Amino acid sequence: MAKKPFSYFPFLIAAFPVLSLMAYNRSETRLLVIFRPLLFCLIFSLTLYVLFFLIFRKWKSNAALLTGGTLILFFSYGHLYNLLESIGQVIRHRYIVLIFGLIWVGIVVLLFRREVRAEFMKLLNIISIILIAMPILQLGWFYMGEAIASSRLSQVQANKSAATSVFDEKPDVYYIILDMYARPDALLEEYGIDVMDFVSEMESLGFYYASESQSNYDETFTSLSTSLNLQLIGDYVQENDIASGSAIYQDLLIHSETRSIFENMDYQIVAFSTGYRWSELSDANIYYETKSTNPLSGLSPFESLLFKSTMVYPFRGYLYALIPDKDVEGDSALSTQRAHIETQRNILELLPQIAENQNPTFTFAHILIPHAPFIFDEDGTILEDPGYYSGEMSGPVDDFYELDGYTRQVKFISAQMLFIAEQILEDSDSPPIIVIQADHGWKGENRQEILNLYFFPDQDYEALYASITPVNTFRVIFDQYFGLDYEVVEDRIIQQ
Repeated sequence: MAKKPFSYFPFLIAAFPVLSLMAYNRSETRLLVIFRPLLFCLIFSLTLYVLFFLIFRKWKSNAALLTGGTLILFFSYGHLYNLLESIGQVIRHRYIVLIFGLIWVGIVVLLFRREVRAEFMKLLNIISIILIAMPILQLGWFYMGEAIASSRLSQVQANKSAATSVFDEKPDVYYIILDMYARPDALLEEYGIDVMDFVSEMESLGFYYASESQSNYDETFTSLSTSLNLQLIGDYVQENDIASGSAIYQDLLIHSETRSIFENMDYQIVAFSTGYRWSELSDANIYYETKSTNPLSGLSPFESLLFKSTMVYPFRGYLYALIPDKDVEGDSALSTQRAHIETQRNILELLPQIAENQNPTFTFAHILIPHAPFIFDEDGTILEDPGYYSGEMSGPVDDFYELDGYTRQVKFISAQMLFIAEQILEDSDSPPIIVIQADHGWKGENRQEILNLYFFPDQDYEALYASITPVNTFRVIFDQYFGLDYEVVEDRIIQQ
């Protein structure tokens, strides 16, 4: 009698959701984030395998098949729900859970009738190998292209001539991005959110407020890639023959023209972990990882996406009630939001300390506030009501929570920026250059109306103007303070 093959396909099925999600979001997050969920999925599949083996005893093939079927149902739930929702079929979670439960019971009944043939198990092993190979090849191709792109950019940067500062000492340069911070006058007129006192206090520190500023694009990557490469990104990729979505394109924010110029002037590049790969300059001279108070608690953005695809997601309300977290500085926060909380607090805590560095620095800080999730109250404590962050994509559950949550976070981050600016100016040996700017506004007509504040060492703001857009931010700075011949270009507003 031929020996039956080992059925390893359940473990590959368990790994597939993690690898496929990573392949889909390969330009959004770092590869390291897959290891914890991958380990969990493999342990989960092994636990099911052992449990079902104890039930079926001698029929190992049936135990493997039930494990595989259970995993498919478990990880496909969210995808089916989203598909139904996208075509306008609003179905309550309880009914889909019931249908999935009946399907699972049907599989169990069929498997108790007879043992599955060995040939069928061999076929499933082969299919699972093909299935898992697709995302692995996608990831391999992407990271190989990324390595080639980084090598190419390094060679280009090495051939560039260095700029020279007009000051005796090179000023530190801070580029601080407040994600989704709409222009204060727009917030007041449209939503009654009054932060004009914040603007006045920043002006009293010596900042210039661009009162009519708009972003060139209405989403983060294109907006920041434009400002950091000193040219509208659509024109830039066309002139340099860069394919949209390619590894070189995805690298335009991380290894930008602005970064290259500062590196060639022997500036130290300072950056922070953000949770999103495309805005993480992880190869900077000084790179601050998020300091976690409990790395085994809390879900990363990647893990949250995976969580929403599982059959556990419909029962998240019960989880919110069961797992309050008291470890984040005494605040009651959900474990699902811990990573976001710690990431933002890490940046806010460390930003003022950079001034103590004796070397000239260029700091890039992408802060995801006031962007959702709306987790911070005005005073920085954590909002305990999950209505602020338990909706789709960690957003609010309704319009009231959206406006109230956004308002609270705008006021919180405004107070933080005032404090941080004061600390930087006080602790800097020589006056720095500080840009506090939004990548885009909030929503609707205000989507591209942005907060835009500048501090220049000599308070010479003649080259700035009320309607300046991010594409001209570093053109003005490099021309005025580093002797580079960058002329101001047209402030075009691209609506995507």
